[in-house]
Amino acid sequence: MISIVEQVVSWGLVIFGTFTPIYFLFKVLGFSGFQGLTSYIPGNTPLHRLSPMTKLVILVGITLTASSSICWVGALEGLALLPLFYPLKLVRKVAGFSFTQVVGMAWGFAVFTSPSVLSLIFHSYNVVWVFPSYFQYLGYVPELSVQALEYGFQTAMRVWAMLLASSLLLVTTTPTDVMRTLERLGLPESLTLSIMVGMAFVPRVFSTMDESYRLQQLRGEGILNGVKTVYRSVIPVAIFLFRRARITGLSLETRAFGKRRRRLGEVKISRFDLEVMIAVFSFTMIDLVLVAIGVIPAIPFR
Repeated sequence: MISIVEQVVSWGLVIFGTFTPIYFLFKVLGFSGFQGLTSYIPGNTPLHRLSPMTKLVILVGITLTASSSICWVGALEGLALLPLFYPLKLVRKVAGFSFTQVVGMAWGFAVFTSPSVLSLIFHSYNVVWVFPSYFQYLGYVPELSVQALEYGFQTAMRVWAMLLASSLLLVTTTPTDVMRTLERLGLPESLTLSIMVGMAFVPRVFSTMDESYRLQQLRGEGILNGVKTVYRSVIPVAIFLFRRARITGLSLETRAFGKRRRRLGEVKISRFDLEVMIAVFSFTMIDLVLVAIGVIPAIPFR
């Protein structure tokens, strides 16, 4: 017979791990914060002066090294990227986003990773808490272990660096520059258009969501009705998306998208870009070689 204390503690852990990141995400960031982390910010920082192709090389290099190496490589890369947000005045938003991402992902992997997978990585298994049997119908593992929490934290550290690098690309590069760079690399125009539309639409979606949410609050919706307010804000956002999609389609037809033509703006590679590319390429190759010879442990090991 499961005691009331076990029930309360089990559901308390679930609520804490699931809703705490979401609460901090909207408390610290809000919809406007999401817009700030995904929209272009004009400036004259070293990242702004870099070519979009160089920033794509940095993103690919960080993705390769963080995803294939031990977790502290991704953690060090993330710590190295954090100061780059200071000139953009995004440190507070990035810190809040980082906390929610690490906690949320660590908890998600901890309670859903099979013990058989953990046995391949760790040589011990220390149980912290045993969930009620019916939790398995929710997809949870029967037991929460120290190794599961550690594995979740390691995975979160690897993804953290990738997300920070992606955010730096979004806030320092216009969608048009990204599209020109991808076209220069030979990617199909339909693919580059999809990426550009995504980069342009995501900030607008968060902006529209924030406006709709605030209008609902002005109409008398209180904090206790926050979930209902968010739900009612979704309908105007959906209407906005359908309307913008139609306008975008008409604009593409008007401008004869897909026809071969030259552009006035060309992607230029400076000496500084070449130096950064060489540094990123060297770091990536050194990391991959160290992983291959076993100096740096690789996935699935720690």
